[in-house]
Amino acid sequence: MKYLKILITPLLLVLLGFNHPFYVSVTEIEYSSKTKELGISVKVFPDDLEEDLRKFNGKKYDVVQGDKKIIGPILDTYIKQHMRILLNGNLKPYQWMGYEIDKESIWIYFSIINQPGVRSIEVQSDLMYAYKQEQTNIIHIKLDDKRESFRLMAPEKTAMLKK
Repeated sequence: MKYLKILITPLLLVLLGFNHPFYVSVTEIEYSSKTKELGISVKVFPDDLEEDLRKFNGKKYDVVQGDKKIIGPILDTYIKQHMRILLNGNLKPYQWMGYEIDKESIWIYFSIINQPGVRSIEVQSDLMYAYKQEQTNIIHIKLDDKRESFRLMAPEKTAMLKK
């Protein structure tokens, strides 16, 4: 009986997991006053991203197998329409760096350079909210040595860290 429980428990967890999907993105923002740069990394799942891109502009994309020269600018535009970065209360444009496939997810990279004296970072994000109301956006912000994490659930979209 003991061995039967050991075998059945993982199977039940796997089956229940498939009946209760979750929708999540992870955004990591890191600022260093030494380099005066802010790095932005966004992690999403390709199937969810492809569906949201289809809703975004009506076209179907394969972000894993597709041509990065075509998909890159679409991702850049999409992210910039759904995520804003404010440094010291001022909206800052960020620059596209690229993206990469990492197993079952996609990492999308941006940066903001030459930003001295940052005392607060605010992220306004509604990434993937148009795709699923159950979307959760996890935001990690690091401002020099201070770090805080936020869980934004639709319709919440603001996370802020101050020195």
